Amino acid sequence: MHITQFRVENYRSIKSTGWIDINAITAFIGQNEAGKSNLCEALYRLNPYVQDLYNVDEDWPVDDWGNKNKSGLVCEARFVINDAAEILNFLKSCALIAENPPAKTPPADGIAPEQVIAPAQLPKTIDLKVCSYYNNTRKFFTETEQVIEVDNAKAEVWAKINLPKCVYIRDYDLSGSKVELDTLVTKYRQSGWAGLNNDEQTIWIILQLADINVDDFLAKGSSPDGRTLRSFDKRQASAYLTSQFAKLWGQKAVRFDIDIDGTTLNIFVEDVGVGMPVRLKQRSTGFRWHVAFAWKFTHATKGDYKNCILMLEEPGVHLHYAAHKDLLQVFGDISKTNTILYTTHIATMLDQAFPERVRIVETRDHHTEVITGVVSRQRVPMMLIEARLGLTGDMSGLLGNRQTLVVEGGDDALILQKLSGVLAKSGKQGLSDRIYIWPAEGASKTPMWAGFLVGQKFDAGVLLDSDKAGEDAKRKISDLYLKQLAADQKFRVFMLKDAAGIKNNEAAIEDIFPEEFYLSCVNDAYGVLIKPEDLPKDGSDQIVKRVETVLKERHGKSELDKKLVMGKMLKHFDGWNKIEDLPPGTAARAEVLFKKINAEFS
Repeated sequence: MHITQFRVENYRSIKSTGWIDINAITAFIGQNEAGKSNLCEALYRLNPYVQDLYNVDEDWPVDDWGNKNKSGLVCEARFVINDAAEILNFLKSCALIAENPPAKTPPADGIAPEQVIAPAQLPKTIDLKVCSYYNNTRKFFTETEQVIEVDNAKAEVWAKINLPKCVYIRDYDLSGSKVELDTLVTKYRQSGWAGLNNDEQTIWIILQLADINVDDFLAKGSSPDGRTLRSFDKRQASAYLTSQFAKLWGQKAVRFDIDIDGTTLNIFVEDVGVGMPVRLKQRSTGFRWHVAFAWKFTHATKGDYKNCILMLEEPGVHLHYAAHKDLLQVFGDISKTNTILYTTHIATMLDQAFPERVRIVETRDHHTEVITGVVSRQRVPMMLIEARLGLTGDMSGLLGNRQTLVVEGGDDALILQKLSGVLAKSGKQGLSDRIYIWPAEGASKTPMWAGFLVGQKFDAGVLLDSDKAGEDAKRKISDLYLKQLAADQKFRVFMLKDAAGIKNNEAAIEDIFPEEFYLSCVNDAYGVLIKPEDLPKDGSDQIVKRVETVLKERHGKSELDKKLVMGKMLKHFDGWNKIEDLPPGTAARAEVLFKKINAEFS
């Protein structure tokens, strides 16, 4: 079961959000005080993994105080059950199924036939709606594609057990300092979980993860035999925490050592290969952030890493930009069994390949609004999107005043610009001077560029390779943006094979050249001698894919380094001043491509 939508009403800065669509990973962006945290907190309290209650006297919008409703709706969420085994489990627990018709001959053992649910009776999905209120009650509603009578009381019991827990992680300031266990236990017993600060909560989580009973642990320290047993407990706890952390941290291999001397607990960390541990408090803030995140998430999922709604405030804020890519990969891995919502002000915490994840949080008339997509009506929220796309203010104006063609990468831009210049100098048609070439970072990243350009109503288009990655990008652009275009707006999608008249089944920018020329650049780059007859005849007929196959199978290379080959190609560029200097057939294909693009933009 996973969440698909939620909405919030009358909560702090929020009057009513309307339904917000949720993906496996959803990123909320917007300026400070726009209401991102309020969205997360309202949803978290729908089913928190640690009890956290609504308080109408604190949370009701102050500008509507006179209409305060102590039993009013706060958050409503929609879930879907689409796993066949889970659907069967739900129906066995809650559905009212008619008994099998009696057999013509009574069974010999006299046992009456049991209720069964035939496969044909199973709906493909079951929709569950959960509403939470200011009086901290919840209501459950179920719907199915087929008419199946459900015992509502049993359905509510089932939903309470199986509803994904909400995990909200907003405090990451784990100091790693030593903790006195007896003091911690006393404070927990007096004030409970809410009475502990972030450090103390994290230590308490560590003890629970390690299956350490504090009273028993302290008692063992009073005798030699007990201290021996306690040493084994500590080693086992340390090994478990190390293995769980490794699943969520890819920067380097580390080992944890939970050390307890008397009543004092210290956490040591050792880099594998260094051989000497240091106290956790001496590690970087970014590392301690990831420790807190990893162990809180491990605790919330009981080490299974599944069936949670994980909400993170500003993840990666203490990490280097290079580590943001690793963190997004972690999100991708755990999103297979969890739903992840996070807020961010960091451009590199947005994955350009997934513009559909973005929700922009704006403030309108002092209240929170949520927009799906990468275009805001306000300037400040757009700054993050523009930063991710490498735009500055003056570049944004440039794009708005010119026609813009997005291409898959820098190599595409260099090749197109060179060929356009040579054709124009020879009196042929090159790319129009009004068209600005804007390189993305691969086909998978072009949909975010497309979303930005469409949303800003720029006169634009995209040129994609004719291969699976290009077709996938084309499909995403169409589904996300083209189907919603206004009648007076146009966004062009060019597929290279058709636009340039290339006869291959698949085509990339390198296929605009004859294969002999590209092979000469490859041979020069790698010091090999690959001939046209060496290239495979089956599979893709893209020159780069065929060359890569030969490099792998015959020369032991792991992949084709296109940048290395491009470096050799650039040496040829210096000698290309007129059409006759170009490799045979190149000018004809380039001219067909430029005419097609110019005509569509004219």
